[in-house]
Amino acid sequence: MSLSILVRFLFLAFFVVFVDGQCLDDQQKLLLELRSEFKFNSSISQGLEHWNGTGDCCEWKRVKCEDSGHVISLLLNSEGISGRIGESSALFRLTYLSSLDLSSNDFTTTEIPNQFHHLPNLAILDLSDSGFKGPIPSTLANLTQLVELYLPSNFLTGSIPSFHNCKNLESIKLSDNNLMGSLSHLHFQGLTNLSRLDLSHNSLNGTIPNHLFSFPSINYLYLSNNQFSGQIEEISIIEFPLLRPDANANENESDYYFANFLFLANNRLTGVIPTSICSISRLMVLDLSFNNLIGSIPPCLLQESYYLKVLNLRGNNFIGVIPDTFNWECGLKTFDVSDNNLGGKIPKSLANCVELAVMNVGNNNFDDSFPCMALPESLKVLVLRSNRFHGELRCGKSWPDLQILDISSNHFSGTLDSLNFSSWRGMMLQSQAHLRRSPSDILNASYLYRDEVTIIVKNVEVRLVKIWPDFTCIDLSSNHFEKEIPDAIGSLTSLYLLNLSHNSLTHAIPRSLGALKELGSLDLSSNKLTGRIPDELTKLDFLSFLNLSYNHLTGLIPTSSHFQTFSADSFEGNAGLSGFPLNGSFNPHPPGPSPSEDSEPKDEEIEWEYVFAAFGYVVGFGSIAWILLCCRSLRERYFEKIEEVADKIFFERGRRKRHERRVRRREERNAFRRRHHQ
Repeated sequence: MSLSILVRFLFLAFFVVFVDGQCLDDQQKLLLELRSEFKFNSSISQGLEHWNGTGDCCEWKRVKCEDSGHVISLLLNSEGISGRIGESSALFRLTYLSSLDLSSNDFTTTEIPNQFHHLPNLAILDLSDSGFKGPIPSTLANLTQLVELYLPSNFLTGSIPSFHNCKNLESIKLSDNNLMGSLSHLHFQGLTNLSRLDLSHNSLNGTIPNHLFSFPSINYLYLSNNQFSGQIEEISIIEFPLLRPDANANENESDYYFANFLFLANNRLTGVIPTSICSISRLMVLDLSFNNLIGSIPPCLLQESYYLKVLNLRGNNFIGVIPDTFNWECGLKTFDVSDNNLGGKIPKSLANCVELAVMNVGNNNFDDSFPCMALPESLKVLVLRSNRFHGELRCGKSWPDLQILDISSNHFSGTLDSLNFSSWRGMMLQSQAHLRRSPSDILNASYLYRDEVTIIVKNVEVRLVKIWPDFTCIDLSSNHFEKEIPDAIGSLTSLYLLNLSHNSLTHAIPRSLGALKELGSLDLSSNKLTGRIPDELTKLDFLSFLNLSYNHLTGLIPTSSHFQTFSADSFEGNAGLSGFPLNGSFNPHPPGPSPSEDSEPKDEEIEWEYVFAAFGYVVGFGSIAWILLCCRSLRERYFEKIEEVADKIFFERGRRKRHERRVRRREERNAFRRRHHQ
């Protein structure tokens, strides 16, 4: 029995040694040559720093070999590599290489080498975020085994080469460059396996070729932030292949794998949304924002909202109403129709979207009361700003995860205590709703889509391109709210921005606002607030913007090192306020009476003193200049003294610089010797 076990062990050891194999000598030499070519930061390197010529090179970090000992994979991302890759680099002699990752390095002085065609087995090439400039080499289109090509976030220019010879390509990402030109039907012709194409954030123009929508495997098409033009209805979206509901899909697999994503935002597309877009099966993200689209929103688009998670139609010229056709199985998480010309009322069927996290209908012409019954309790972001909403905020619902509420510039009235502030746990520090949030929880596929919202921060319009979990905001400004500010707002301890300006609020500023320790911006201006400024506000250490102007506040402005940083603009328009900075001094007493009429002669006397002082300076300098001009011996001694002082100054400065250079060279030599001995 023991003999049998021994035989099996020896066979296994033999199998591991000879099947796994060792790195071939020529492969090891090429790796060491490549290491010597690269300039890299040894303090952050995880691979190159450990290639020391000892041991099996197939066991070196970030190196993988095939069974015969040829190197097939190099993962050299984030190695701190800088400089350039030479055309004769050892890299291009690793001909068995199938996967190469050089992303997140620093090749800012070089173009992408033109020698990648010497790697005929290359299937994955990742050069993203590495500072490459210049055109995309046409030789990349000769890599017939290429499956994935990633060149985003560089400084690439010129046009996109045709990849019609790369029949195996499944994923192409060229986003965030400076690529220009138009796309023809030849660019990606015949790529039947292409499932992901990202050309976003470039300067591509012309019309979008129809064949981009007809690839049999495409399910991720990202063309946003370019200059594409033309009628959107001319695009054969109905040919978008997409997986049909009856596809042979495993029910346990993620919906995201089988979903479809269509990004056409930030272009120059015109026309109306074609109803054929409703035929796209399993459409999860549709982003048509910031184009020149017109017409109305197709009702079928909302009826087929079971798979649809993101619908972004922001920044177009849509008219009409939002169709009241949200499916009872609505799966929307983001609904953004802001910056259009939509009107009417918020449809009641929106309440069917029980997972809705972001609702933005700002900057339209909606004429409705507060849409309480249409708003699901799942909301994290609610923006109704700049419409014609009116009436009181009577709503018994609570939004435990709410982060951003912006209903500014409407015609709301009544009191603020009708809002259930104490239930907004998402704005409270250490609450369960606050602790469980993460940057990606608004949409699980956040690496594919990020929600955006525009708000007013410190009187400046700010576009948040990513909604962080710690950012919280309440903007109720420019309405007709009255009576007191509720004490309950003081329980929203993670609140960053509070804007209640341009209303008719009365009574004193509640002391409970002093509990908002995270508050960075507070605007209570243009109301009818009375009483003193609470001393508790001086304890808000993160407060960088304060506006209490144009109220009826009285008494002394609280004195603290933090409050002294605010300008007089923060307190103007309050006749009863006194103290710094309104008085221009730290005098804690109210300003004295205005100067009497007999003060005018004194003002004239002060002005004459300035005149006499200036005259004295002129006479003094003129006398010295006259003496130096007329007395030659004195002039010579004067300039000799000046030269002597100048020589001493510059000699001493030069001596110090020479000494510093010697010390620096000595330290560099010592450091080199220590590294050499190690």
